[in-house]
Amino acid sequence: MQEKETKSVGKRIRSAVKRIPRWLKWALAIVLVLAIAGGALILKSKNSPIPVEASKITKQTIERNVFASGRLKAMNEQTFFTPVDSTLMELKVKLGDQVKKGDVLGRLDSLELARLYQNAVAVLSGKESELARAQAVNDLLGLKMAEADYNKANNHYTRMEQLFQAGAVNVEEMESARLDLARADNSYHEAKIKASQNASGKQVFSLQSQVELAKQEVAQTKERLDLATFVAQFDGVVTSAEAKQGNRVMEGKEILVISDDSLLEVTADISEIDAGNLKIGQAVKASSIALPGKTYLGEIARIGGAAVVQKGTNGETINVPVTINLKEGKGELKIGYSVDLSIQTAEEKDVIALPINALIERDGSKVVYVIKNSVLEERKVEIKRGNELFDIAISGLNPDEEVVVNPKPELKNGQKVKIITGVPK
Repeated sequence: MQEKETKSVGKRIRSAVKRIPRWLKWALAIVLVLAIAGGALILKSKNSPIPVEASKITKQTIERNVFASGRLKAMNEQTFFTPVDSTLMELKVKLGDQVKKGDVLGRLDSLELARLYQNAVAVLSGKESELARAQAVNDLLGLKMAEADYNKANNHYTRMEQLFQAGAVNVEEMESARLDLARADNSYHEAKIKASQNASGKQVFSLQSQVELAKQEVAQTKERLDLATFVAQFDGVVTSAEAKQGNRVMEGKEILVISDDSLLEVTADISEIDAGNLKIGQAVKASSIALPGKTYLGEIARIGGAAVVQKGTNGETINVPVTINLKEGKGELKIGYSVDLSIQTAEEKDVIALPINALIERDGSKVVYVIKNSVLEERKVEIKRGNELFDIAISGLNPDEEVVVNPKPELKNGQKVKIITGVPK
């Protein structure tokens, strides 16, 4: 009985399957095949090694360098300008010309400057004469002389008065004696005031000040006259020549600049993080795109006493200006060249170098993935600062071990991995 029921159910199923459209049968078959294949792939992927990039740990010499750039300029410059409104009568050089020490490069109209100088000399001479006369005056001696003149005039007036009463002199003679006495009395009174106030001493002090001022004016007018002729103080090159011969130039106008191209320097902006590792006299290497393959030595000459906040497209940066004097490159490096600078701030020899891109921050610790027999081993490491490519591993790693670089977030301890070949280590 049961066998008959089983056969009946089978017939009904076969009948139901026959009634299913052919296209649906094919669709169900394809879905079933894909499901089986997908399951197989998932199972296989769980057991397949994960591809990773790796780098072998080695002992190296780690150098830490500060990199910067700047533009060359002369350490010494001589600027010529017009000391007063004048006319540029002659200009013998143009931008880029080489000059020698003592060369006359140009001149201004010096007639007016010469007149001012001569006038200042004359004023000085007059003040010095007045001072000499004042220094020859003695107030006490003058008082005694005035007193003697007064006594003489008073005695003469007394005698004339007696003679007038006796009728021996006339009224005119008597009046003349009275005027002489009045003048002597006035001079005597002035001499007493001068002596009490030290008037001649004050006059001498005043004239001495006037003489000093007159000397300064002579020196200034002489300097202006000298500045009217442009004479090179050293060998160099003309780095600025904006004025034109024959033009009127105003006071303070820059005419020429010559630069000593044998002594070059460059000022670079160094990050506040790196500036603390620099010191005066530290060696610097410089190179220029204008002279490929060549390197020139220099040294740090000045380190700015204050940091400067600079605004750029990436926000604010805080830098310290550092000036480097170049010891080499005379005749090759030119004023205005851009240069790249490299300053070595530290050197660690025979240390374990750990690529920076192998490190992972985890729970406040530094960890790396070490590859042991194609399996990941998560390991804590202790490091100290190295350079822009490597840190220095103090503990946790040994030479010749391989670590994962650029590790992906999904990596885990104990996973099987396969090292990707052809990736730089």
